[in-house]
Amino acid sequence: MTVETSTEHERAGRLVASLFDGTVADPYPIYETLRESGDGIHWADAPHAYVVCRYEDVRTTLSDPSRFSSDVFWDSPQSIHDSGNADQRRFVEVNSHLFMFADPPIHTRIRSSFKRAFTPPAMARWRPIAEDVTAKLMKDNQPGDEIEVMSTLASRVPVAVIAHILGVPEEMHERFREWSYAYASSFDPMVQGERRDEVIRTSLELMDYLAELITERRSNPTEDLISVLLSTETSTGDHLSDLELVATLTLLLVAGNETTTHVIGSGIALLIQHPEAKQALMREPELIESAIEEILRYEPPIQLLIRKTAGDIRLGDHDLPAGTMLMPCTAAANRDPRRFDRPLEFDIRRANNRHVAFAHGIHFCVGAALARLELAVVFEQILNHYPDIRLGSTPPVRRSANSTVRGYENLTVCL
Repeated sequence: MTVETSTEHERAGRLVASLFDGTVADPYPIYETLRESGDGIHWADAPHAYVVCRYEDVRTTLSDPSRFSSDVFWDSPQSIHDSGNADQRRFVEVNSHLFMFADPPIHTRIRSSFKRAFTPPAMARWRPIAEDVTAKLMKDNQPGDEIEVMSTLASRVPVAVIAHILGVPEEMHERFREWSYAYASSFDPMVQGERRDEVIRTSLELMDYLAELITERRSNPTEDLISVLLSTETSTGDHLSDLELVATLTLLLVAGNETTTHVIGSGIALLIQHPEAKQALMREPELIESAIEEILRYEPPIQLLIRKTAGDIRLGDHDLPAGTMLMPCTAAANRDPRRFDRPLEFDIRRANNRHVAFAHGIHFCVGAALARLELAVVFEQILNHYPDIRLGSTPPVRRSANSTVRGYENLTVCL
């Protein structure tokens, strides 16, 4: 058993609190201290939950839904709303059907609707879309040009790809990007008050648009993803309701866009900061898959998840009663020396890289294959067209206002 002194406990408490105050641009020194202090599990007053930092404990909380429940919607920031406001009640009603907040059998039924979606044949069909989208966004940029990556490329590729897959016309892609950012902000516990009201209003525009698309595809099915989901029977032999489809598509759109955007930005920065890795990848393009996994391990876009104990359990040195909220920290787990050799080293040749950037268990990211496809296409095209890419004249700015999603607010590069 690890014995933590009162001084260490107080310091850990201050560090945990700092993760949620919106000022930390680089949380990794904090993660390391928390992971190595006591048993690596520390209480956070702000989200009223324990932050879990060690790899095995994180995997445990993500692996066993019978002990660690995902049925936490009404305990999460996502449920915060004004009950006297009809629009906000509607927003919460849709979100209460998100399968990320469900345990079996509900989760099993909704997730089974994707069995015909992210298949290898689908990836083969979608790769040309990702290649075309990326090429169009890069066509006006010449070697030596200075661009801001996050707004011109990283945030646009994922939106354009998923919009194409959903059958959304190109003139709506920019609006999709705005909707996606707003809805992602509704998951942030720091977004409160008038800002949250605005985020909810904007998110409802997205939900209403998706509902219109669903109605249209019911009457006129095509080969897009909405039509596939509409025609796919779930594990119980029925089909998702319109409400479930709106919730599922909204989550798919935002989860894919927000996370892939930040991995693109982080990956570009990491390859610039590690020129030996960039050169190796250009010499050996077959390293692209392991390079992507290392980028995901080293800089996971989602840093904190949420679970709740389904019964009285012991985790680490803690006896936790039923209903205790937990926040598994994937970023801390991904650099745990108990699991990864040389965890602070960025190594695109790393073998057996079983990171938890896409979570684990039954909630493993349903769109992981699409994200990996998009990342491969973007990094391949960037290195092919701009082998001398480097940081630009404006220093990078890390996103610090969101405690759960990490990435760059601004990343200027010289191509």
